[in-house]
Amino acid sequence: MEGEVTIKDTTAGSPAAVGFYGLGFAATFAGLLNMGMLPDALMVIAMAIMLGGFAEVIAGIQLWKKGDTFGATAFTIFGFWWFGFSYINLAPAGLFNATVPAASATSMGFFTLVWGIIATLLTLGTLKIGLKMLTVVFVVLDLTFFSLAAVFFGMLPLGIAGAITLITGLAALYLATGLVLNAVGMKLPI
Repeated sequence: MEGEVTIKDTTAGSPAAVGFYGLGFAATFAGLLNMGMLPDALMVIAMAIMLGGFAEVIAGIQLWKKGDTFGATAFTIFGFWWFGFSYINLAPAGLFNATVPAASATSMGFFTLVWGIIATLLTLGTLKIGLKMLTVVFVVLDLTFFSLAAVFFGMLPLGIAGAITLITGLAALYLATGLVLNAVGMKLPI
């Protein structure tokens, strides 16, 4: 389509699938927790740090090396978001001897609201890349941040934000799987 930008480097495999798996697993389990389907947060925080954090940051660094500014930026900043969000949740428990009071709902509301605004601005960039599923992932990611902000501001039940987060996770897992399967010659619509 005229005016679309396709980012493709065929000299090596793309790390984007790993980044989307990181987002997908972390968001899926966070969504299940927020919907009340998981009894505790420890596994969710582990997914947030290991997959949401490390996998996305590593994918971002690898995409930076390939010259993909959009992918590098998105994966790196959202990977660090998972680290930050995990620290916010672990610090009150004494992580690194940093026994600090828990963040207020208002602070968390603004934290997620600002991230929602940034995610929405990046969503505009997905319209030029040419992968419809990428745009879907970003749109539901935007909704995730805004719904979480609404929860923290007392305007929405946590279960609804959890369902939106779950949809984000499943959409990212689908995109990651599509990228992998398409790379081996299968044609999954993405």
